[in-house]
Amino acid sequence: MQNSKPNPSAPAGEILKDARAVAFSWHGVLFDRDRVAIHAAMRETFAKWGVQLTDADLVATRGPTGRPQIVRLFSIPHVAEAFRARHNHWVREEDLDTMARDHEPRLLAAAASAPAPNQEACDAIRALHARGMRTAVICCTPRRLLGPQLEALAAANVPLDAIVTADEACEPAPAPWGVFEALRVLGINDAALMALVDDSPAGAVAARNAGARGIALSVAGAAASSDASATVASLSELVGR
Repeated sequence: MQNSKPNPSAPAGEILKDARAVAFSWHGVLFDRDRVAIHAAMRETFAKWGVQLTDADLVATRGPTGRPQIVRLFSIPHVAEAFRARHNHWVREEDLDTMARDHEPRLLAAAASAPAPNQEACDAIRALHARGMRTAVICCTPRRLLGPQLEALAAANVPLDAIVTADEACEPAPAPWGVFEALRVLGINDAALMALVDDSPAGAVAARNAGARGIALSVAGAAASSDASATVASLSELVGR
């Protein structure tokens, strides 16, 4: 079944009306609202290479972490030019590989600096699960870089039926593999029965590519995603509060 035409103004409750499952993005939704820790880590990595990032750069490229975001940042002309001016050449594949390796300890430090799952997300997951909805979380980061957050999530006893990370899905959003893996684990054969809540445009595209429903969690300073079926300012809107 294919998605209906995106309607960002549609009430989230209407989008969830016949859904059997809701998946949440890890970064920006379940953990680290507004991606403060993740963005600080990326700033530090680029600063080491002599490139200063703006808030607008980071908001515009939010989504999958690590190397995928590094690549997206270099698609911004002034970021690419700043690197070229400092290093006398445009960024190369070997530079991207080195930056990604150098960035990994900062991702782990970011997880340690924001270890507690967002309370609003936990409340929404518990409420949806109590209604019989299957719940999942999808993350493009390897588990080894999520250690403190995985431990905190287990301690919080959040009722998740599936946790999909980069270890299980072969490509980050906007590729649909994370959504497909969550559907497989949950035993749901029709992607249209799942909604994916994400704060990034890439997540909305991944949901659309998989045939699922995309619900965008709005971010200050960012335009609403045209690929999302609905947009919410708060996760409490998912459960009608």
